[in-house]
Amino acid sequence: MLVLPMLYPLPTSADEHEGLEEVIVTAQKIEQNLEDVPSSVSVLPGSLIEESGADNISDLNGTVPNVILQDMVFITNTANMAIRGIGFFDTDPFADQKTQVLVDGIPHARVTGLGHDQIDVERVEILRGPQGTLFGRNSLAGTVNIITRAADQDPGIAVRAAVGEYGLSKFVVSAESGEVINDSLRTRLTVSKRNYDGHITNAFNGNRLGVQDSNMLRLKLDHSISNVATTLTYYRVDEESDGIATSNVIQDPYGTADGDVHLVNMDTDGFNNSNESGFTLLSDIEFESGTVYIAANSHDSDFLLYTDLDGRAGAQPPARGPNPRLNVNIGFDIDHGQDSVEIRFHDAHSSRWDYVLGVFTFRESARRFFYQNIGPPFSATFAFEDAARTTIAEQRTNSIAAFAQTDFRLNDRFVLIAGGRITQDEKDVTVSNFGLPAPAPQRPPIVLNAKTTWDQPTWRLGTKYEYSDSLMGYATISTGYKSGGFTSRATVPENVGPYDAEYVTNYESGVKANLFSNHLRLSAAVFYADYEDLVGFVRRTNATGRGNEPINENLGDVDIKGLEFESDWLLRPNLNVDFAVGLLDAKWRNFAVDLNNDGIVTDNSDLDVLMAPSLTAYGAINYTSYLRESALDFRIEARYQSRYNSFGESNDEIFYRPGTTMVNGSIKLTWGARGNGVSLFGRNLTDKDAPKLTIGASIFPVAVYEPPRVLGVELRLNI
Repeated sequence: MLVLPMLYPLPTSADEHEGLEEVIVTAQKIEQNLEDVPSSVSVLPGSLIEESGADNISDLNGTVPNVILQDMVFITNTANMAIRGIGFFDTDPFADQKTQVLVDGIPHARVTGLGHDQIDVERVEILRGPQGTLFGRNSLAGTVNIITRAADQDPGIAVRAAVGEYGLSKFVVSAESGEVINDSLRTRLTVSKRNYDGHITNAFNGNRLGVQDSNMLRLKLDHSISNVATTLTYYRVDEESDGIATSNVIQDPYGTADGDVHLVNMDTDGFNNSNESGFTLLSDIEFESGTVYIAANSHDSDFLLYTDLDGRAGAQPPARGPNPRLNVNIGFDIDHGQDSVEIRFHDAHSSRWDYVLGVFTFRESARRFFYQNIGPPFSATFAFEDAARTTIAEQRTNSIAAFAQTDFRLNDRFVLIAGGRITQDEKDVTVSNFGLPAPAPQRPPIVLNAKTTWDQPTWRLGTKYEYSDSLMGYATISTGYKSGGFTSRATVPENVGPYDAEYVTNYESGVKANLFSNHLRLSAAVFYADYEDLVGFVRRTNATGRGNEPINENLGDVDIKGLEFESDWLLRPNLNVDFAVGLLDAKWRNFAVDLNNDGIVTDNSDLDVLMAPSLTAYGAINYTSYLRESALDFRIEARYQSRYNSFGESNDEIFYRPGTTMVNGSIKLTWGARGNGVSLFGRNLTDKDAPKLTIGASIFPVAVYEPPRVLGVELRLNI
């Protein structure tokens, strides 16, 4: 239960502090004090994103035990997350996530777009372990819920402007209407713009790689009348990136031969354009018998990537594999749309029963256009305009679920927990492969069709015992489910699928305490998770018969056990210390597949489980000095993750991220009743050259490093 304090409080005298602030979460679909939730939950306040110079959730990596929050290696704006050793990094629009990500309680079905800038965030709730009962599909490893700020009661304008190294500039404006129309309506409009010139250089042409231009708009309307409270939100995010920031993958896989891991000695460029927009309706209707909640959303996105996958220019050493001198440029364009509606009822009027029940429907359409430019002689240039569209893959998903969960209080201290959910997922796919244009070898188009339905119950049982008002213990058994599916990259019928669903049973017990008159808050949890039919990559022969393609397949079963401890200690009214640690032991119990397409099924259980560091630790100190009507805040933090495999298909050293400690800090001066301030922030203060992530592409490993030290300054004005 990592509960970071309000990192940068408004100026106040020391005697006004009465301990740690109460933290309210929606981890059980209703608003509760975090200390009452019988599961392992972490809460990151929005101020941690804003004041530390972070831009998106990947910048929060290392703050939560047994959780990895990364972006993809060479696909910007795309999330790569793992909770308790279960990771997922597939951009295939047919592939469902293993960690469900929500924005204001609305599921975001694809990993593309999850790496966008997160602006105007109130808090981020991270629920570890399966959440199959209340959150349903794709919450196999856990759930991340990003809660945006509500409209305020008072009118005003807030401005944030920041500049930093490597051409970093950020500008955010939020405008509040306050309560209008008989105090029944409040509005909040937030717009932002961020530019970044990138920190990696292409040594061949001098271009910067990883250049970003991000723009966001969110309009929120809160309306209350009688017994109905409704929030309407419109949002739009547009991000463009120039240059794909990869390592020197052929001549120098580690990127260290020239002494600069951010100087790439290969000719690689490319671009990534990502656009998302949507409309959300959240409504609470109060009745004498309870409350009806309605959550509806319509979301559209377009994600276009084009990259030089081989990175060779002129006479260079050949790549590994069957085609050592093949030049490859690829791209894909994903059009995605989703609609969802959840209706649930919550009754807490009984002194013994506290229950929630509901239904959920989800509809999704995804289309992936795949472009390939191999040559010469197949094309005159390697530009995207000359690339051939070789594949069109479409998937239509329909999902419906019904769920219920109740807390039954046996007496003043002992509570029983029981819940269940039944989910039906139907997927209908069409994959059309056209091959390369002449003079490449010609073949007739291959059109593949498949349709499958999965029905899966998930459940949760547990107990909670309240030893006192400040000490609670719990024990639960919970299950999670992710439906089977298909592979859009497939070019032959047997590679399309389907593969089977994944399932997990998680056993967890924990304790939560609030001690020393609300000055020390801590939690601890131990768990064991039994994963069955875990899905991952294998290589299979493609339609040409000369190469292979990565497809998804059920690999086997995994056992994971671990411990999590988190604390938040207000040592003095102006001194706060956070500490968290996670221990993890993840092993394959059964992993017998033909992993490398050599026709031989082998026992691969000696491979390390993907993205499962055995130790994660986090520590932060926040000190405030009060100066009349102003406050000066100092914050320093360290994030550690031990060595772990970031690929999962090989134990070669190239695929490991070494044990890494990242140090960040900030100093902020706040003045006046409105909380105006200026801050100096620094990320990676020790300027550590640490590999961030390495995966195996179809030809060779691809790696990136953590960004270098970045210093910046931000001004905040509240008008």
